Amino acid sequence: MDFVKINGVSYDVLVTELTESFNILYTENTGRSIAPGGRMILDPIGTFYGHKVTFSRMIGHDEEFDALFEYVSQPRYDGIPVEIIHGQTTLSYEAYISNGERKLLRVDPNTGKAYWDAFSVSIIPMEAQVTV
Repeated sequence: MDFVKINGVSYDVLVTELTESFNILYTENTGRSIAPGGRMILDPIGTFYGHKVTFSRMIGHDEEFDALFEYVSQPRYDGIPVEIIHGQTTLSYEAYISNGERKLLRVDPNTGKAYWDAFSVSIIPMEAQVTV
């Protein structure tokens, strides 16, 4: 099973860390009632599963590692289709990338080639994956 596909592509990189999070979002109609006890009234939009993924380069696949970084760091008007491990299966959704970062490991003084450390990205769903 591929852990992460971005835009239908399984890049030849390593997934060295993957954190799954969820946010249950509510509308502005959510709040406390004025009834005795002030019971909370909930109006859920749904559950949004997001991911933070850390990618590392595979030896001999530096070009794919760089291509993945370039792809996810581009601004877009539309979301990106992603497929990411979720439980014992995968979850497919349209997402946007909100941020990422990477650190330079070294530059080979003989060739000038840059070697980058792992980079992480936050992948956020465009729509709730679970609704009521």
